[in-house]
Amino acid sequence: MIQPQKSWTIGALGLTEGETKLLTSMASLTRSRADGSYVIGTPANINDWHIVIINMDDREAVIQWRTLTVRPQPPVSILYTNEAPNDPLQHYLLRPFGPAKLLSVLDGIAKKLSESSELWNKPVLQAEPAASVESTLRALVVDDSPTVTKQIELELRKFGVMADLAETGERGLELLGLHRYDLIFLDVVLPGTDGYQVCKEIRKAPKTKQTPVIMLTSKSSPFDRVRGSLVGCSAYLTKPVDYTAFHEAIGKYIKKEA
Repeated sequence: MIQPQKSWTIGALGLTEGETKLLTSMASLTRSRADGSYVIGTPANINDWHIVIINMDDREAVIQWRTLTVRPQPPVSILYTNEAPNDPLQHYLLRPFGPAKLLSVLDGIAKKLSESSELWNKPVLQAEPAASVESTLRALVVDDSPTVTKQIELELRKFGVMADLAETGERGLELLGLHRYDLIFLDVVLPGTDGYQVCKEIRKAPKTKQTPVIMLTSKSSPFDRVRGSLVGCSAYLTKPVDYTAFHEAIGKYIKKEA
C-alpha cells in the first residue's frame, strides 16, 4: 500500500498580501495532521514545489507559471479568478476564497498526488530506446492524475513512442476519433465514464477494435481482472506498476504493431 506523503510544498504566484497570509496561516494549522501537512515554498526552492497557486489576473505570475509547466514534472496548478471557465480538467479557486475552501482543494490534489507518487514499485532507472521502434509510433494515455500521465509519457519517450494525454474517458474517446494510436493506456477509475466503459467503446469502433489496450488500476482482485478481460483489454497492470512488467508489455505490443 502506498503511504501518503507527509508534507506537500505549495508555491504562490501573484497572491495579494492578505491571500498570502491566509495561505501561510492555513498551512501552519496542518503541521500536526497525521494525514499530511503543507509548507509554503519560496522562489529559492521552486523546483521542489508540488502545488502552485496562480493569480490569473497577474500577467507576471502567469508568465512565471508558464515556465513551470514545461518542466518534466511540473507542480499541479490551482488557478484563481473571478469566474472559472467551464473546464473540468483544471483546478480553480474563485474570489474571495476562505481557508475551508482552500484546504478542501489542496487536500483533493494531495490525495491524487499521494496515490500516484509511486507509479512504479521499482526505481525508474535508465532504459535505452528499443532499436526496432520507429519514432512515428503514438500512444494515448488516459488517466486523471497529471503525475501518472507525465511519468508514462516520459517512459514511452525512451522507446521512441510519442504520447497524447487525456484526463477523462470522454476526452480519450474524442482523441481516438481524431488520431490513430498504436497503444492505449487506460485507467480504470476516471471522472465520468470509467475505464471499463471506455474500453468497451474502443472495441466497438472498427478503427480501434484491434488496438492494444493496457488497463491501469489500483485494484488487484481477480474480479477486476476478469472484468477487464471481458471488455476487451489486452493487459492489466496494477498500480504501483511493476517496472519490468511495464517494459515487457511495451515491447510485446509495440513489436506486434511495428
